[in-house]
Amino acid sequence: MSVDGVDTVLVGTWAGLGELFAAERGRLDVLNTPLVHDLFGRALFNLTACGHGEARRRLRPALAGRALPGYVPSLLDVIGPATDRWALDGTADLHEQVRALTGAMSARVLLGITPGEADAARFAAAFKVFVAATGAPPGPARYADRRYWAGRSARRDLHALFSRRAAQATGDAPGGSALAGLVAAFADAPAEAGPLEDHLLALLIAARERTASLLTWCLVELASHRGHAEYAAAEARTVAAGPDRLVARDKLPVLRSVLAECLRLHAPNLLSMRETVCPLTLAGHRIGEGARVAYSPSAGHFDPAAFPRPQQFRPGRFLARQASASRLWAFGGGAHACLGRPLAEWMALAVMAAALQRGLPSLPDGPPARISFRPAKAPIDPLPFALESAS
Repeated sequence: MSVDGVDTVLVGTWAGLGELFAAERGRLDVLNTPLVHDLFGRALFNLTACGHGEARRRLRPALAGRALPGYVPSLLDVIGPATDRWALDGTADLHEQVRALTGAMSARVLLGITPGEADAARFAAAFKVFVAATGAPPGPARYADRRYWAGRSARRDLHALFSRRAAQATGDAPGGSALAGLVAAFADAPAEAGPLEDHLLALLIAARERTASLLTWCLVELASHRGHAEYAAAEARTVAAGPDRLVARDKLPVLRSVLAECLRLHAPNLLSMRETVCPLTLAGHRIGEGARVAYSPSAGHFDPAAFPRPQQFRPGRFLARQASASRLWAFGGGAHACLGRPLAEWMALAVMAAALQRGLPSLPDGPPARISFRPAKAPIDPLPFALESAS
């Protein structure tokens, strides 16, 4: 099939995705546009071969599940005021409010920036310009787009902010941030692993945009299925007395099943692109070197052979162990699986739990009528949202 005007092999079945990820290491590289390479430099998803592996090894400890308990108190301090406002006043646009919240959460855990400090406003302003630049044309036409040049300037400002905060981070720094650990991990990194500043840019945009997409759809589905929301809210209220339940894999099964079902129904990325670095065979088809390969998590997630009645919102399929959340491909798989998945899922779980402690989600104007699928799945039009008392 053709993707953006280029012949591309599309992998869309559940079995095909598993085969693709099993064959990925050493055979497929992530394929990004010139625009992405210009804006993100030598970030993880732009690296190949040994550089990619070295960067993953150094980034993983700060993003893995074992690191999450250290971020719980600081992130709850960010989440609480936001969900309090939703309960009191609602919001005129759910997705934009969620993006603002996941942006603040990402800045807190990755940079140690607390809401209200001077760097919070500096970061938010520069990051907004940088994100807008990702919407510039991906090819040569980007040079004629003002957003591109503004984004390059914002990139320099963000790098300077990252470098200054990294210089201030030490092993004795207060907990709640990954920055000190990341600085230590990259202190002796070879050039091929890329600079920490580039990796931070990539982590920040992924943590904000993917998590915002996932969380938006979690709240949309709960607003559309009141029975599920009431069931999940009863479990959410137990979190107030035991916040550590948020990072325990054997706790909060109802909330985790809602999260998994929303990941299945609403994968943030419609398509992810790869390029073959050597010939390989997928599903019996020989694919030559230099070919483009795309995979769609959503296509696999809607495969009825893997998920009966795939169009329906049925969190119970995960509660009853009829399906496994670990086999969902919304964050990719194989050699290029997203390292930030544990953090993104935890952020979404924590916000969902906090919101449900304050009320049941409601969409006064109904669910979104128009949806954009690129760069991340999101409502196109403003989506009014409120938290209503369950009494």
